[in-house]
Amino acid sequence: MPGGSILMRKGGRPNIVFIMLDTLRADCLRHYGGDLKLPAIDAVCDRGTVYANAVAPGTYTLTSHLSLFTGRRVRSIEGLRGNAIKNYYKNTDPLVSKNRYIKEGDMTLAKRMASLGYSTSLFSNNPFISPSTGLGSGFSYIKNVFIENKLKTHKTALGIISNDTLREGLTELAYGISLAIPRHHLDRLYLSLRGTLNRRYSEEYGFGNLDQGAALTNKLVDSYLSQAPHGNKFLFLNYMEAHEGYPIGLVTKKYVSQDKWLYVSNIAGTEDVWTIRKAYEERLMYLDGKVKELLEIMKERGVLDNAVVVMTSDHGQAFMEHGQMFHTLFPYNEISKVPLVTARFIDGKQIGSGRRIEQNVSLSALGDAIVGLGYGKEDIDGSLRKERFVFSDHTGISEVWDTGLLLRFKRRSKHADRIYKAKVRYNTAATAIYSENYKLLHFYGKGRIDELYDLAQDPGELENIIKERRDVARSLLAGNVS
Repeated sequence: MPGGSILMRKGGRPNIVFIMLDTLRADCLRHYGGDLKLPAIDAVCDRGTVYANAVAPGTYTLTSHLSLFTGRRVRSIEGLRGNAIKNYYKNTDPLVSKNRYIKEGDMTLAKRMASLGYSTSLFSNNPFISPSTGLGSGFSYIKNVFIENKLKTHKTALGIISNDTLREGLTELAYGISLAIPRHHLDRLYLSLRGTLNRRYSEEYGFGNLDQGAALTNKLVDSYLSQAPHGNKFLFLNYMEAHEGYPIGLVTKKYVSQDKWLYVSNIAGTEDVWTIRKAYEERLMYLDGKVKELLEIMKERGVLDNAVVVMTSDHGQAFMEHGQMFHTLFPYNEISKVPLVTARFIDGKQIGSGRRIEQNVSLSALGDAIVGLGYGKEDIDGSLRKERFVFSDHTGISEVWDTGLLLRFKRRSKHADRIYKAKVRYNTAATAIYSENYKLLHFYGKGRIDELYDLAQDPGELENIIKERRDVARSLLAGNVS
């Protein structure tokens, strides 16, 4: 192709800039049917290769990034298939990991790129994308904005939630006090206590601010590039602006709870969901400006003289479609479908006239495809579109910081009981299996019936046709090989 000869004249292998827009659902973008104006991201899509049916390998950050960095299916990764509620002391939730999921000897995307002579750098606004989980393995330069800034200066709420002894001691104290309170008052007390912990946690870490680290990240990238070694560069950036903890104050003056479990368990009504969605969109518009700023930095520093930019998300975000709020829940399309676009840059300008790929593709294959660029392949397409079946695995919930509280209060508070039952329900492992236009949602264990959808006719997954098309369901289930 014409771009190939230009790339060779520009020095051969391209720099690779991997932009992870954490928690961005696909249908927010114009190229995926959305109507939100995001000029910087839209411009990259206009002249890039857009994968219309990209699937996240997991339902939350840790699982998807582990699959992306290792190429392994989420269900096959050691340590991800335990019962999160029963083992809540060992869980990674909420912010400080107690498990290292990538071992020193494991080969990762960053290690593979380093072996090809690329300098590797990681800029993360997400505490899970750090050396503590092993996800920093292979990167020679690491800046975790959240850990290096917020965790060092704000520790009160996290100290309560993440310290097992302190958390359980306070839980026992709260429960002991509650025994002197009549049951008809306990529901209000429980919700008040839960709300106080959530608000304190959110305020301390600035989760309601418009910026979630993007501004500082861009400054750090600029500083790094001003003194980075010569040669090919592989940069991975994770931005958290699309993640929950939204700036509700930009939409309304009233208090709106963002505790997902109040919505999932039907304790809170859905009248505030529109407000939360609008605040989500405010963040996306801000993030779009930071993407534009990043590309300008890359251009000024010469990175885009010869580069491939990969832009995607690790999972989407639900706003009460299928009764689900946010993510770490079952992989319906609002969570499992993500944007994926690649773009070529030469002399600081994006080249190409735009392509659209309709075939189902998985981010699990993205690592091999990127390494292929390092070996001199022209694009990622051949490496990416090679599987008949594409999977999105839900291994269970991750938000288990309140398990001790729920176990003690659920017999005395109907609200605690409803939240506990909701968490148990969504702690069920499930897999979305995609093949051509069909999608099977398969649940492991007892209690839920599998669901089959014809996405060509029913993109909203509203009509379960498994009874009419059991032959298709059996075919998809046969492809579900871990």
